[in-house]
Amino acid sequence: MIDPWIFATGSIVVGLLSGVVGAALVRRIILANRDDQPEAHDAARASAMFLFLFFTTVGVIVAIGFTNPETLEPIPAEILRESPRVLAAGFILIAARAVAFAVGGMVNGSFEGSGARMRGQIASLGRMLVYSVAIVLALSQLGVETTVLSIIVAGFVFAGALAFALLVGLGGRALGGELAAGRYLHRLVHVGDEIEVGSTAGRIVAMHPASVELALKDGSSLHLANSRLTNGEMKVRPS
Repeated sequence: MIDPWIFATGSIVVGLLSGVVGAALVRRIILANRDDQPEAHDAARASAMFLFLFFTTVGVIVAIGFTNPETLEPIPAEILRESPRVLAAGFILIAARAVAFAVGGMVNGSFEGSGARMRGQIASLGRMLVYSVAIVLALSQLGVETTVLSIIVAGFVFAGALAFALLVGLGGRALGGELAAGRYLHRLVHVGDEIEVGSTAGRIVAMHPASVELALKDGSSLHLANSRLTNGEMKVRPS
């Protein structure tokens, strides 16, 4: 009779190899034609780790079944019944991670003219909302009662939306003024022009949505709010 430990060892090895191969395949599939997208790399990394752990766990459970089958008699049926749910919950969390990553990038691009702190706060809020919804969906897939949790998440989403509305309402007026001033400035000055505003003088190297970037004579750069240029006297020397 063949020693059951040989089968147990083989099960673990097969589980590890299946995890490695599955992780490599899913990574290649996700990154196909998306190698330049950071969110695709993040999703591929999370998916690969999930599949590796899943197959490795299955291999360990099968190995225990070979060495001590009495303790695991009900487990095969449980695995067959619960595996689709576990996989679905895992992929929901992986998709949420990718969506949250994309939301952060969209926020940074949409609020480029605002401060870094404000962008970071809005991006964090967006990611937390995505993760909260994903956790509720994943727990529902696993059969967990999520009524109370859904109410909490709904309250959190409402509070987040209210905070975002207040943030935009309080800070959007000033930002909107800077954006409007920027559209007007595009008719007056261009990149390469030399300007002088008060005691500040330099050459325009970039025109951002809410500010103008100047290269100063000492080699440093300075950002001036658009309204600073439109509300005061500005001398322009075209390039």
